[in-house]
Amino acid sequence: MPFDIMMDTTMRVLTRGLDYSMARQRVLAENVANVETPRYKRKDIDFVGVFQEVLKAKDALPLSVTHPRHFGESKESAKGFNTIEEGYSVRQDRSGVDVEKEMTLVLENALYYQALARMVSDKLGLLRTVIREVR
Repeated sequence: MPFDIMMDTTMRVLTRGLDYSMARQRVLAENVANVETPRYKRKDIDFVGVFQEVLKAKDALPLSVTHPRHFGESKESAKGFNTIEEGYSVRQDRSGVDVEKEMTLVLENALYYQALARMVSDKLGLLRTVIREVR
């Protein structure tokens, strides 16, 4: 099995984390969009399930792809994540969405995504440095 320097274990874990963050952003945006929808139940992505999946998979982290030469499209990357539906209500119309909590989670998720993107950027920077030094 040839070693793929661009998709080693670290990059696969970071890629899966970015996929998780994008999927969670979509779910959180749906929650905010439905804040005034009566009886809407708040949803979220099961992070513990994603984390356990990554730990079990070790070197076999699957990537969703639309073409053999492409990384997964954002719509495809949401597949495979378990969505949790919370049954409590926080408003008189029985909506389960607290807009302040959702906006805090959106910000938290954006910071998580930025941190992962920075790690990917740093990793690619190291590879770029190695390539320059080898010449």
